[in-house]
Amino acid sequence: MKVKVLQEKCGTVGRCVIICPDLFRFQEGSKKAEALFEEVPVSLQKKCIEAAEACPNKAIAVLY
Repeated sequence: MKVKVLQEKCGTVGRCVIICPDLFRFQEGSKKAEALFEEVPVSLQKKCIEAAEACPNKAIAVLY
């Protein structure tokens, strides 16, 4: 499973960072989120999906 934060949609809400801080963080110098790595470890996949579903701007793309 892969994940990407769509920067043009990211509204700096930060739910993904709160839900899954091992995968998402705020970019340095910005409040926009980014994924720490593209390929999601199996141990983080459930939290990644939860974060994507919680994003009010639908800025997290999960690819299977």
